[in-house]
Formats: sequence, C-alpha cells, structure tokens
Amino acid sequence: MAGFAQAAINKINQIYDQWTPRLPAEVNVRNILIFCVLALLCIGTIMVASASMPYADRMHENAFHYVTRHSISIFVASVAALIAYRFPLNIWFNNTFFLWIVTIVLLAAVLVVGTEVNGSKRWIRIAGFTLQASEVAKVMMAIFTADYVVRRAEEVRSNIKGLVRLMVIMAATVGLIMAEPDLGATVVIALTMLGVFFLAGAPLIQFATAFGAMLAALFVLIVFEPYRFARLMSFSNPWSDPLGAGYQLSNALMAFGRGEWFGVGLGHSIQKMSYLPEAHTDFMLAILGEEFGFFGISIVLGLSFIMLVCCIRIGHRALKNQYLRAGYLAYGISIIFLMQILVNAGMNMGMLPTKGLTLPFISYGGSSLIVCAVMISLILKIESTTKDANPSREESSF
Repeated sequence: MAGFAQAAINKINQIYDQWTPRLPAEVNVRNILIFCVLALLCIGTIMVASASMPYADRMHENAFHYVTRHSISIFVASVAALIAYRFPLNIWFNNTFFLWIVTIVLLAAVLVVGTEVNGSKRWIRIAGFTLQASEVAKVMMAIFTADYVVRRAEEVRSNIKGLVRLMVIMAATVGLIMAEPDLGATVVIALTMLGVFFLAGAPLIQFATAFGAMLAALFVLIVFEPYRFARLMSFSNPWSDPLGAGYQLSNALMAFGRGEWFGVGLGHSIQKMSYLPEAHTDFMLAILGEEFGFFGISIVLGLSFIMLVCCIRIGHRALKNQYLRAGYLAYGISIIFLMQILVNAGMNMGMLPTKGLTLPFISYGGSSLIVCAVMISLILKIESTTKDANPSREESSF
C-alpha cells in the first residue's frame, strides 16, 4: 500500500511537471503571488466598506466602524507577516512541540475566558480586539505536521505508530475546538493534517482508515446535534423555510440572482440592507455577486486560485530541492487556503451547508486576515530559501 501511495504522488508530480514548464521562464511566481494577495486585499477592503456600512451605521452609529477596524487589521497583519518572515524556517520547525502547547493553551483559554457569540465561545478579547484561537491553530498544526512527517518519516511510511501519534495530537487539538464549538475549523485542521500525512508517503490503508473515521465522526456530530442537522437540511432546500433555518442562504441566493452577469453596481446591493445578516463576514461573496455579478465573482475566485497554484508550485519546488519540511508546510498551507475558498464559495452558492469560514483576504475578520498574511509570509520565506538544491537532507541551511 505504501508503494501505491508513493506511485500516486509520483503520478501527481509527473502531471505537474508536464504542465508547469509551459509557463514562460521569466514568470516570477513570487511576484504573481504578491500581486494576487494585494489585489484580493484591495477588493476585500472595498467590499467590506460597501457591505458593512448600513449594518455599522445601525449598530454603532458610525458607518465606517468596520472599515476602520478592517484597516487596523490590515496594518497588524502586515506587521505580523513581516515578523514571521524575519524568522528562519528552522526556528519554526525546531519548536513545533512548544508551538503546539501554545496552541492548546490558547484553545483552552477560549473555553474559560472567551467571549460567547451566538452560542459559541471562539474569541478572546485583547485590548479591544478579538483573537480567534482556532485560526491560529490552523497554521500551527500545519507547521507541526510538516515537521512530524519528516522527523518520523520511517514510522509514517511503514508503521501504524506514525498514524496513531498524529491522531492523538489531532484529537487533543480538534477536541478543544469542537468544545467551542467550531466544526468548520475542525474539518480544515483535520483534512490539512491528513493531507500532509498522505503526501509524505503514508500507506493508503492508513490514510483511508483515518479519513473514514473522520467522516464517521463528522456524521455523528451533525446528526446528533439539532442545529447542525437543521443547517444540513436547510441548505438542501432553503426555500422550505426561507424565514427560519434557510434565511441566510435564501437571501444569499437572491443576491446572486439579482447580480446576474455584471451586477447592479458598487454600493447598490439591497441584500446588505439588513436582509443578509452581517453580510461583511461569511457571506461577502454573495454581496460581491450582487454588486459585480458573475464577472466580479470570476475575478475574485480566479485570483484566489492563482494564489493557491503559486503556493503549490513553491511547495513542489521545495520538495524537488530536498527541503522536505518546507515543501510539506507549503502543501499544508495550500490545503488550508483551498478548503476555505471552496467551503466559503460553496456555502454562499448553496452547494455546502453554512459554516463560519472566511474567504481569504476578502471577508471581514481580523484573526483570519492576520493568520492568512502570516501563511503567505511563510510561503514567501519558503520560496526565498529553497531556490537552490539542498546538498543534504538535513535542511541545515534553513
């Protein structure tokens, strides 16, 4: 089975090598990645202003309340990204156990002193701002898993102990997140860890077993929790209860329908006028669709997936040059971005149940924005330190 997994990975690499050389040699992946992130940030800031002003004026008597906070979050995110970039990669990889402990402490602190919103304790208030610990957990667990699959490579590829150890760490982490509860972050972290585990050459039977166990646990968590089951049922037919369980989704779908091909124009959305609750957060894509139509959605999703491809390309090159931890971290971050893009777009369009996952660099949310900026900073650090082939597998040049 291990040979099958490695053959699958080799086939993916072969397909990747067949397509990526078609890009012109002078194309700079780093510059493309930075351009996509900055473009998404600009679009996101404009849309936060457009979508939040009516709500902010009604709730805070200040139409620019969320725009101001979003601008501050961009500044903090830029500082955090610069600080993260200053650290050599080996600092992160040599302290994974400490980073995991910090993550566990933050997640536990949320349950004790966290702020409860809509029945969930997910945020810690710090100096007037809120920190969502599950967002921090995403990047920390990606770093932990990238180091783990290299440090225990033999166990990962040939021994069940590799999976058991990883599952224990995963269970301790996502268990605290589920206590908040936050099912969306739980799924993202679990899939990221399992994805990196499989890409590192784990036997297919182990991956399939862990994935099956995760699906079974997800089924139990949804079916035996009334509000989650109601969300699952409402997303399949939101029009059966448009003023109840299907309220958000039905209004989001009306926003898309009203936008048609090119939208009704910036600032002319009707759904943001108290019809779509807190439209500047999880349902930002629906307001974007109403104001800029299919054209606007295509631009945002196109930029998002180009950003994702750049991250994957940087990770692929790192692995080819024998920077294994860096390569797996880039793939882990890519999985996080992919999950958030797909889930956010899917729930806005009624293809997936409603979950609290933001669209990277577009949706309002300080913790998400800061963590996304740090992840891009790590990708850029990986790109700058893995250009040349590593003469040894020790990765001492990090």
